Amino acid sequence: MKITEREFILVVAIALMGFVFSMREWILWLDTLNPLGGLLVYYFILYVSLIVLGRLGLVVFNVKIDDPLQTGGLVLVTYAFFAVVNNESPYVQFVTGRSMEAVSPVFYGSEDGALFWFFQRILPFASMDVLRVMTFIVAPFIITLIGTMLVSKKIRIK
Repeated sequence: MKITEREFILVVAIALMGFVFSMREWILWLDTLNPLGGLLVYYFILYVSLIVLGRLGLVVFNVKIDDPLQTGGLVLVTYAFFAVVNNESPYVQFVTGRSMEAVSPVFYGSEDGALFWFFQRILPFASMDVLRVMTFIVAPFIITLIGTMLVSKKIRIK
């Protein structure tokens, strides 16, 4: 399966978003907001991302999906997107200086939480910086790449 240049730009865009939205400064700023402010920022990011990616032709609205593999590909791209914007992993606890021992298992039940948990298990001696890169940059890059490969092969636009 081959992906187009535009689809590869989407893969890189997701990885870049993971880099930016997992930066200490970003997370610490989000930690200063009340829940409503945080939610508004989250949905602003979602809105702007859809507008920008749509204008660049990286996400297409009104797409007809017939194949279960294409649906799986869309799920993977969606998973990667939310992994980089959710900020629901124990990494946030670490950055904000809170105890990671008291992290609720609910944190691990999110896209980024599950990736963080996975990399903690397979890389038990990795530093937080390595876990950050694997969770928010490398894994979303690979997941988006696979997702776009599954979606791009047979997609039909109305």
